[in-house]
Amino acid sequence: MTAILSAHGLGRAFRVRKGHLHALTDVNLDCEPGRSLGVVGESGCGKTTLNRLLLLLDAPTTGEVRFKGKSLATLTAPERKAYRKSVQPVFQNPYSSLNPRLRVRRIIREPLAAATDMSRREIDARVDEVLEAVGLSARDGDRVPAEFSGGQRQRIAIARALASKPELMLLDEPVSSQDISIRAQILNVLKDLRAEYGLATLFVSHDLATVRFMCDEVIVIYLGRVVERGPAAKICTAPDHPYTRALLAAALPADPDAPPADVPPRGELPSPMNPPSGCPYHTRCPFSRDVCATARPPLEPTGDGAVACHMTHAEDW
Repeated sequence: MTAILSAHGLGRAFRVRKGHLHALTDVNLDCEPGRSLGVVGESGCGKTTLNRLLLLLDAPTTGEVRFKGKSLATLTAPERKAYRKSVQPVFQNPYSSLNPRLRVRRIIREPLAAATDMSRREIDARVDEVLEAVGLSARDGDRVPAEFSGGQRQRIAIARALASKPELMLLDEPVSSQDISIRAQILNVLKDLRAEYGLATLFVSHDLATVRFMCDEVIVIYLGRVVERGPAAKICTAPDHPYTRALLAAALPADPDAPPADVPPRGELPSPMNPPSGCPYHTRCPFSRDVCATARPPLEPTGDGAVACHMTHAEDW
């Protein structure tokens, strides 16, 4: 299956007063039609930088992003316009991502008018269609964002992204600001839309429980590097990397009576300005050995996934 969007050796470094900050290093990923890729990691791991690179808001220092096999760095102006139509973001906070002064119909219509050659009548019909697709009504298009709840505003943001008939949606923590019941509703809407329209989705989150529900495959990033990747069912139940295990332990358990999987990381997240030698996680890892402090483990295949850990198999810990 040909990937809609792929990244190869993707890296981004920022020049700062004391040197360079490596926000991302050697990241590879593929977003395929009808499938969902999860990108997981705590705050500061590089998720936001990755999204900015994929949305053409920043340029990589190393590596490249390809859209249907063509490098984003070589796109012409018309091709960039087509790319932005095909790749649509949904952000974390619907309160700040929607203009409070505009009616919903105009919020959805404006980017659609800019990205397509549709007539006014066709645009209005499409606005009605996407509002109903996300569980709202055409009449809601005449209201302003302040008249909606947080969950309804996120549905509007999804409708706006869906309006241009994208091939890929970049979902940046789209439910983290919602309560549990609203979160489940929005996730079900996203899953239904992916199935109905054959969308590819890239789902950025810190919550492995949400990612397991939404995604087919997961990559886990720590200090800008991929430390584990594999099928969501495997990563979210029996991960090989101790950092992924710590993220899993932090997720809300499906069974509140289940004993905690207590493998917390020790200490604070190191500064990306001065990352640890060897394995970047060794300063916080409860399973760290001497080799972890001196040699960086490569990302090596393990069955149907890959892990960057000297203790490759969980039974070795």
